[in-house]
Amino acid sequence: AGRRLVSRNHVVSITSVNACPGDEPVPAPRRRGVNPAPAGTPYDAATAVGVLVIDTGLMSDHASVPLLAHVRGDAQLQETDEHGVLQQYVGHGTFIAGLVAAVAPNTDITVRGTLNDAGAILESEFGHKLFEAVEADGWPDIISLSAGTSNGRTDGLLGIDAFMRELRAQVTLLVAAAGNNASATPFWPAAYAGLPEYADTVLSVGALRGDGEHGACFSNHGAWVTAYAPGERLTGVLTGFTAPVPYVYQHSTYDACRFGFAYACTCQSPRHTGLLSEGQDNGSAKADQVMFEGYAHWSGTSFATPVAAGMVAAHMTAHRERDARAARRELLAANTEYAEVRGAHVPALRPPTWRPATVARLAPRP
Repeated sequence: AGRRLVSRNHVVSITSVNACPGDEPVPAPRRRGVNPAPAGTPYDAATAVGVLVIDTGLMSDHASVPLLAHVRGDAQLQETDEHGVLQQYVGHGTFIAGLVAAVAPNTDITVRGTLNDAGAILESEFGHKLFEAVEADGWPDIISLSAGTSNGRTDGLLGIDAFMRELRAQVTLLVAAAGNNASATPFWPAAYAGLPEYADTVLSVGALRGDGEHGACFSNHGAWVTAYAPGERLTGVLTGFTAPVPYVYQHSTYDACRFGFAYACTCQSPRHTGLLSEGQDNGSAKADQVMFEGYAHWSGTSFATPVAAGMVAAHMTAHRERDARAARRELLAANTEYAEVRGAHVPALRPPTWRPATVARLAPRP
């Protein structure tokens, strides 16, 4: 019939997870607030844009933050281990919801805990879970999805084929993360944006480094990436607002960028020692423990994605546009901002309230 009937069963995971140490969250002081900062647009239930975040669930103390006052959805399962230590990746969905809310306050955000099992799911289950997520409340205006996988092919994932075909028949815009492998290999479902029949349906998002002028070292890239948004050391809502929560790092920082870049990237800074690296790198080292008291810095195309989703939603509010796909076209057509990624000039979606950071270049290693 000209269609694949059999495929390898790939693991789909949240795209901040690739064992690069900078992908783990870092405590951020409350006094500086979030970055991007909350936009001034008022919330209006009658015109609010519906955004569905398919990720891990909401942390139990998320309602302590006014920024997330209108966010609803599934609770995060088992936030801490038996010792009260924050589990890896559990705040991922909450962090993403906070970024959408900051860039586009006039949004009704729903978070579905589809990826509550350490942020991963088998491809064979993923399509069914995506249908469950949208059928719970109906198809939203925008889906923000920070998960995916590479499969070595150029025609998509068999496990989500039915979902993608149904998505194309709807009016929902899928905003998907390009992945953190520093590779041009298509990363699905973001890479559907590079297929002509899905070009209007999917917005694929890569990550810019802290200054917003160049691509982040970890970001995937290529013709299938639609645009890039800030994704390095963003500041957002995690947990610990009611009481500090300890966290123990899993990965140690590298002495140099694992992707060969010459700036102070997330592979190197901030310095920490992790549990999974301890036995291999330094058997006498003790893993670093930190305390989260609300906010975190975090990096990944996982977080560039909700920034871009928020910009589409903000455009819808500002221009009274009810069609998210039309808003995507208008936003990109009107965009005059560009960045350099691997020698190419690419569209850059930088929120007005985002604060860029100075990027330090490192001297070549001897």
